[in-house]
Amino acid sequence: MPSSPHPRLSADAINRATLARQLLLERAAVPIPKAIERLAGLQAQEPASPYLALWTRLREFRPEALDEAFRDRRVVKASLMRSTLHAVTVDDYRHLLPAIQPMLRSLNRRASRRPNADRLAELADAAAAFASEPRSNVELRDHVASLDEAFARDVAWWFIHRHAAFVNVPTDAVWSFGRRPAYVAADAWLDGLSFASEDAGLERLVRRYLGAFGPASAADASAWSGLPIARLRPAIEAIDAAGDIERFSDDRGRELLDLRGAPHPSADVAAPARLLPMWDSLLLAHADRTRVVADEHRRTVVAKNGDTLPTFLVDGRVAGLWWAESHGTATAVVLEPFGRLRRADRRALQDEAERLAEFVGPLEPQVYRRYRWSRARVR
Repeated sequence: MPSSPHPRLSADAINRATLARQLLLERAAVPIPKAIERLAGLQAQEPASPYLALWTRLREFRPEALDEAFRDRRVVKASLMRSTLHAVTVDDYRHLLPAIQPMLRSLNRRASRRPNADRLAELADAAAAFASEPRSNVELRDHVASLDEAFARDVAWWFIHRHAAFVNVPTDAVWSFGRRPAYVAADAWLDGLSFASEDAGLERLVRRYLGAFGPASAADASAWSGLPIARLRPAIEAIDAAGDIERFSDDRGRELLDLRGAPHPSADVAAPARLLPMWDSLLLAHADRTRVVADEHRRTVVAKNGDTLPTFLVDGRVAGLWWAESHGTATAVVLEPFGRLRRADRRALQDEAERLAEFVGPLEPQVYRRYRWSRARVR
């Protein structure tokens, strides 16, 4: 075993620490914005996922409360970490976007000619002015195309969307967001919001990450954020200089960083059965994902089209998949374990499945349609 000057944490200890931060050892009774900050945002690629993520983590979660947080503009949905949609509080958005935006602006499209910097800035200003009220993807694409015919119809908007600050607008749809997003300029939606500096944003990003997913390596933080380690390093050093970093090592001697005083429950504390939504950040937040999902199961968890499928946890680790089935006016949640389960685990999972079926049962299946799949439909 490689030697390390730092205290060693077993795989189980690392797993339990992460589950504690992710509110997966015990459901919490905290306000929704506070929960979202503690979780370092919620993956929101699939409209239903933030609601299911909170359902599995909070006591007596009411979807209407998250709807209200979106509509009251306390929580926003926007492209952030890894250039994917996340739901975050407004204060985190004003910090995280400056940290993430250089990465977003560096993205390119294969075989696409990028507008030069000056022209891109001009078009971004025009698009933001046009989006002072909600606009559909098609409206924005066509508007930008009408301003400059030098680019293919969707190319300029693709770059602008990553260059300027736009948020997704909640609608009257159940669970706030339909499948055809509407955008509005962040400045208009948030009434002249001022953004933090890039340095302050990077420090907030690293603190949020370690608070939600630590203990973790710099490589893990890079995988979660989409930022290179070199860009994260100054923020790590600033937090360390403030005396807020603790260091550990794992069984392979790798250095793990953590916030001083963050929860470290016992490695043998019970981890209850939990059902996770599509794209849950627990499965996406580490370069080394074996703390929650075994390598042999990753090909099953990640579908051919790249979707991270809905999973369930047994003893703190991914042990199978689930999906919803509609039977007339009734909904059932089907469990597909990777292997044999103990009777007590099957019973606990079935209890969770029945609770989830009751939670989504009153909804039209269209609301959670991408959760209505089976192995035959994704393989």
